[in-house]
Amino acid sequence: MLELKNMHRLLCTALATALLVGCASKEPQGPQITLQDPEQTPREKWSDAMKILRDDLGIKGQKDVPLETARQYGLIAGVPKPARGNGGSMGDLAFGGVGAALFLIPTGQVMGPFQHDQATAWVPVGKAGNMAEAIQIAMDVWNRARARAFTDPTTLYVKPSVLPDNSPDQYAGLKEAFFKRPTPPSGGPVDGPSFTPKGKYYGPIFLSGFHTQLTVDVSESDIERNKAVKLLSAQLPDWFVIYNSGQPKAGKGITPFPPSILVAGKEYDFVGK
Repeated sequence: MLELKNMHRLLCTALATALLVGCASKEPQGPQITLQDPEQTPREKWSDAMKILRDDLGIKGQKDVPLETARQYGLIAGVPKPARGNGGSMGDLAFGGVGAALFLIPTGQVMGPFQHDQATAWVPVGKAGNMAEAIQIAMDVWNRARARAFTDPTTLYVKPSVLPDNSPDQYAGLKEAFFKRPTPPSGGPVDGPSFTPKGKYYGPIFLSGFHTQLTVDVSESDIERNKAVKLLSAQLPDWFVIYNSGQPKAGKGITPFPPSILVAGKEYDFVGK
């Protein structure tokens, strides 16, 4: 049994090396893992997390772990057949910690929205009469949720943005970029995202600066980042969504974890169907 555990550990290391080193070395790197590129994969094989990220948040760049690959290397448990439907089936998947986190680290790519934690709100029309009111409601709900989730939330605040952080056109000009003043959302009600009840909403309202705010909240409240995101999501209504960009293995004391989507405490993993 001990020998099998050691073999599994070595295999995970080989998988990580294959992904992180990629073409940097001409030497054989062990198992070659191919992530599931949504651009070349039928939509019905996308994870629920991928659909929310691309369709609702408009963020590209992330990839899924193919379901069979995840099964083969023990990264999921208790899934006898591919999960289907839009009812949060990915919440039943259990990632295998380090291995899964290393699978999903994007490498050799320009920093983009998918490599940054993102938080977004769609405010129901029954709660706001226009976009300005919706933005204020989203900010108030957000700060109350942080006050419940963290023992010592930072005074750093997020700002409303029409685009996710790290988007090329997030700022109207150099002056706005220097002072971190993203272009705010505008316009009337729109159809809601896939994870909310059908109806009209004001959104999307991206919360610019969430990644930095979360970093300080985690430090001040002495809590692990992955746990902090889950606690925060559990305090938010179902018209908020958080994209957790994950944490690669980065030395001792750093616990790696895979990217995921969270809605009202429910977590969706990037494992294809």
